[in-house]
Amino acid sequence: MHCLPPQGETQTGRRGGHNRGVIIAPAIEAVPLIRRRLAELDDSPSDSVASGRRAAFWRAQSQAARLDRSIDDLRRYCLDSLKPRRFIDERDSDYLRGYREGFQLVLREVRELESEHR
Repeated sequence: MHCLPPQGETQTGRRGGHNRGVIIAPAIEAVPLIRRRLAELDDSPSDSVASGRRAAFWRAQSQAARLDRSIDDLRRYCLDSLKPRRFIDERDSDYLRGYREGFQLVLREVRELESEHR
């Protein structure tokens, strides 16, 4: 079972702390990257795929903005959001395709953030 650290702390118990040489970055560092993705959608035509992406970005941004979340927590949230849902045929929905694509883009940003901290 995963327990979250107290508000404003990383999983090691320190802000921006280290865990055996690995930096655990706060998820809030992803917020500007997610906002940039949202701004890119403002310049594109609105359709079901774009609406799905926008929803994924808003949800991911909401999770990232919580001070008690690490980048690893944000990654797990995105991966959980990408799990197939029962009784929903995602192949028939452009909105759900965009939703999945949005979380995949957030995961790409998370990987880039992690590589900066190594």
